[in-house]
Amino acid sequence: MRSNLPRILAAAATLLLAVACDPILGPTPPDASWKIHDGDRFTFYVRPDSFAEQNLETLATVLNDQFATTVTRLDLRYQGRITMFLHNSGDEAGFGADGSNGDHSGVAYPETETVKVACVPPLDGNLFSLLSHEANHVVIRNGLGRPGTSFINEGLASAVLSERFHSFGPTFYYRWTAAERQLPRIAKLVDDAAWAREAQARAYSTSASFLAYLIATYGTAPLKAIYYATSAEFASKFREAYGKPLEEAESDWLAFCERQGRTSR
Repeated sequence: MRSNLPRILAAAATLLLAVACDPILGPTPPDASWKIHDGDRFTFYVRPDSFAEQNLETLATVLNDQFATTVTRLDLRYQGRITMFLHNSGDEAGFGADGSNGDHSGVAYPETETVKVACVPPLDGNLFSLLSHEANHVVIRNGLGRPGTSFINEGLASAVLSERFHSFGPTFYYRWTAAERQLPRIAKLVDDAAWAREAQARAYSTSASFLAYLIATYGTAPLKAIYYATSAEFASKFREAYGKPLEEAESDWLAFCERQGRTSR
C-alpha cells in the first residue's frame, strides 16, 4: 500500500548495513563440520542439516541468476568460481564483535573469490539480496579491478541486483529515493572521508540508486570510465565521461526517481 511505502522502504534500506568487502583477507580455514556442495558457478560450504543446506537449491538458483545478470549488465568477462560460506548465525560467522548478532551481515573477499555470510530464516528477498550483493563484490572486482571510491565499490554491488527472485533491485532503490527526504549529496558520497562518516544504510542505498540510474540511462561505457576515479578526481572524470557535471546528473536522477515514485502511488 502506498501509505506504508516510506516506512517499508526505510526499513528495507537498512538491510545491507552490515555488508562489506575485504579485498585481501579471507575467512579462516574451514573446520571439519562443513558440508561442501559444488554448483555451476558457486561452491557452497554449509553446516549439515542447516537452514542453508535445506534451501540450497533455491539459493543456488538465485545466485546463478545474479551471476548471469551482473556479467551481462556490466559486460564483464569474469568466469570464475565463488566459494560461499553460509553460516548459521552472525555470531558463528564472527559478526558480533560490535555487540549485535550480525544475522543480516556478510563480507566478500574478492582476492580469494570467497564470501562469508550469515544465512538465517526467513527465505526471502532480504536474504537473497544480501547473498547477491556479496557475490557481486567478487564478480565486479575480478571483472573490472579495484574501484576508486567506496561509493562505486558498495553502490555498484547493489545497483545491478537482479529483480527476478526478489524486489530489492533498481526499482526498489528508485522508489526509496523518491520517498526519502534526507538524501546525502552525491558529491559528498564520492569523497571517501565523507562516506565513512555518513549513515551507511543511507549511503549504500543512495549510491545504488544513482548508479543504477546511470547504467539504465547511459549504459556501461561511461560508468567504466569513472570506475577507477579517486575521490579527488571523480567530479572531473564524471564530466568527461557523461558530458555534464555531477550536480546536473544528480538533478536528472532525482527527477527520474520522482517519476518512478509517482507510478507506484
